[in-house]
Amino acid sequence: MKRVAIVVPRCHESLVGGAEALGWQYATLLADEYAVDVLTTTASDYVSWANDLPEGVERRDGVAIHRFRVARGRDGYFHDLHRRLLAHFAARADASDGRVAWPEALQEEFIRSQGPVCPDLIAHLARAGDDYAAVIFLTYLYPTTYDGARALPHRRWAIVPTLHDEPAGHFGVFAQMARHTPRLLWNTPAERRLGARLWNVDAGNLVAMTVATQTVAPARESTPYLLYSGRIDTHKGCAMLLDAFGSYSRERPSDLRLLLTGADKLGVQQSEHVRYLGFVSDERKLALMAGALAFVHPSPYESLSIVALEAMAQGTPIVVNGECETLADHVEASGSGFVFRGEAGLHAAIDAVRALDAPARAEQARRARAYVLDHYSREQVRARLIAEIEALAAN
Repeated sequence: MKRVAIVVPRCHESLVGGAEALGWQYATLLADEYAVDVLTTTASDYVSWANDLPEGVERRDGVAIHRFRVARGRDGYFHDLHRRLLAHFAARADASDGRVAWPEALQEEFIRSQGPVCPDLIAHLARAGDDYAAVIFLTYLYPTTYDGARALPHRRWAIVPTLHDEPAGHFGVFAQMARHTPRLLWNTPAERRLGARLWNVDAGNLVAMTVATQTVAPARESTPYLLYSGRIDTHKGCAMLLDAFGSYSRERPSDLRLLLTGADKLGVQQSEHVRYLGFVSDERKLALMAGALAFVHPSPYESLSIVALEAMAQGTPIVVNGECETLADHVEASGSGFVFRGEAGLHAAIDAVRALDAPARAEQARRARAYVLDHYSREQVRARLIAEIEALAAN
């Protein structure tokens, strides 16, 4: 049986979103066909990269999870560098090439200072890399990918970038890495277009991710509500969402509520119209999605958005930030949902959702669910992923 490695900075059953969820899904999708190793760190917190999980090998669902200790996490130095990067990027916002004009050495120092630097994982790839028919790295941003790909003694590797239009994505070293990557696996057409713009790379195939598609009974709440699920922080646009919904509630008094679930990094101030429900089970999350007037995703930075697709699979309209090309693509391609820009646009989108009559809402639901089933079913994603593994193995 061929061996495959999935390299991801974090892997633990408590981590439910983003690259961690995608990496674990790929591992389980491949486990019936290949011997799969997940190569990861002993960290569960992406802010500090503290070593809070046991080192060694854990077996779960037919997958071997190899955890290696982090030698360097994040500290105040990284946050200083990050502030410098944001200021530099803002000053060059109108530059024609969009590149961050930092020396290559400083770009690499940023990559490694953000962590996790994991020498034992890199040494494992250098020592045992030939044992793997294929190696898949997630995501582009971290040293586990940047240094890990360089350590391999072969060209049987791919990167799943999960690329966002963020300042670090404009580093020339990442563009160079992408151009030398044997295979790039994209989540959406919008992400692939972004790779062409930022990295001048017009290559790679769409593999994407399967999402939960089973329908559930809608949650029964006492009042109509909008829902947001995921990490609640500024980077995800949640501060804007809370401010905009607050002004909406003041200007248009009603019993409409905003419900939020997930990790609260902002300190949500609950009120008559805003409720923070904390972490909820997958079953409860899907029920809340099914019962919502709309699922609101205010993030300007998404490469796929699992939660938006999960809500669409429940037949729920999505209301998304037009600054995020990926989310806007989901609305345009499905013919379901609403795109907003700015606070006034969000207010108008909420009005449009509330104005849907029963036939219009049923049509929105049909289109949303059909879109997810047509593009993100388990069978389709698994077939695309295995095709990529076999192409790498033959390299």
